[in-house]
Amino acid sequence: MTRQFKDPVHGYVDLDERIVERVVDTAPFQRLRRVRQLSATHLVYPGATHTRFEHSLGVYHLGQRVFENLRTQSYFTDGIGNDELDTIERTLAFACLLHDVGHPPLSHLGERHLDADALRERLRDHGLVAAFERCGVPSVEGLPVPVRRANPHELLGCVTVLDHYADAIASFGVDPHEVCAYVLGWSLRYEAGDHWQHGVAAELLHSPIDVDRLDYIIRDDHMTGANVLNVDTERMVAAYTAHPDAGLALSEKALSTIGNYLEGRISLYMWVTQHHKSVYANVLVRRLLDELAAHTDERLITVDAVLDDDLDDHAVLDRFRRAAADPPSEAFADLYERYRTRRFAESCWKHRLGYADVVAAEDERAVDDYTRWLLANDERLEAHLADELDVPAHEVWIERSYVPEYEPAELKDIPLAHNGRTQSVGAYGLYGDRAFDRSIPFVYVPAGHVDRTVDLLNERYRAER
Repeated sequence: MTRQFKDPVHGYVDLDERIVERVVDTAPFQRLRRVRQLSATHLVYPGATHTRFEHSLGVYHLGQRVFENLRTQSYFTDGIGNDELDTIERTLAFACLLHDVGHPPLSHLGERHLDADALRERLRDHGLVAAFERCGVPSVEGLPVPVRRANPHELLGCVTVLDHYADAIASFGVDPHEVCAYVLGWSLRYEAGDHWQHGVAAELLHSPIDVDRLDYIIRDDHMTGANVLNVDTERMVAAYTAHPDAGLALSEKALSTIGNYLEGRISLYMWVTQHHKSVYANVLVRRLLDELAAHTDERLITVDAVLDDDLDDHAVLDRFRRAAADPPSEAFADLYERYRTRRFAESCWKHRLGYADVVAAEDERAVDDYTRWLLANDERLEAHLADELDVPAHEVWIERSYVPEYEPAELKDIPLAHNGRTQSVGAYGLYGDRAFDRSIPFVYVPAGHVDRTVDLLNERYRAER
């Protein structure tokens, strides 16, 4: 028996009734309905209220479709039995569905408040660390690389899987530790010397062409209404292929749409994630979290609050509202009022072209040097500007994108397979060599101070270089 969910992006998503009952219709998974995918970006794009819940269903849907397509390729199924492929497919299904179950409130903004070391210790207690060690996975600072380098939300996701879903997963003949390994981009079976297809399945969830990325790119474009993406999803899904040496890749079938995918991904980053007002909105929420933590004994976003109390966006925003009634600091009161009324500061520039036009730099290399100088001296320059402009220190910000790890430069490494060999899109020349797709810092100041701020920054830059 299957259950259908109607998704605005992919249409109908079919799920095994037993998985719905034992995974989807449980409190930890339902909590994802109350964790927005793009945090505070809805203050800029009103439609950006989609959540980690529907994204998780979308990743599951794409993962199943891509793996089913791989199973039609004789090269992929050579030397491995159907029973083992079935196990891989079920493992991938659970990993796709649960890959974001550990996301804290406010998406990546809340992630920095999680205790990553404590999460790693919990995974040691759950046996995941030992499972990686038994497979001979290399270690860094005494921990297997996948555990040491994972993001906090991935670590919390693995803890949640092993705390809440281990029995349900095992009842399907799937190893919960292998599900966690997939979430971290690895396969225990592959590392232990098993068939290469295990490693490919893990790449489907954690690589430059993973289905996680494919879903959120399409979904974010659709739900924000940005309309900067024109990707033939059907052709992309059909283009996935794999090789025992090269791993996961896209075949030449993708050539007709990969350019659109690349352009759309870059445009989405530039005009949604890196939009100057999106950066401000999300950093505003981040600063509210930091201000509350700095002036109270309360740790709002914690591992236990997520695991035990189903902490979500609504709870955190309600705590902001209650704190504003008796604000812990003047800065918190002002920041909350800015959030509540959407009274944003002004940005000294809106995009890279405007940035290059006003800063004291004559070419791209100088622009990059100016960027490094701004970011390396941000706190000192913020204090200098606040003093010169005679405004409170919390009203002057030098900020980069709130999720700089999502910069699109990594797309150069997307692998394309043709005539028995695999090369990156950069080698094929499909990516191009462009400057405008690199992120820039933004400088936010109170209304009416933009021109004076740019002059002050340029004066200081010339004096210090």
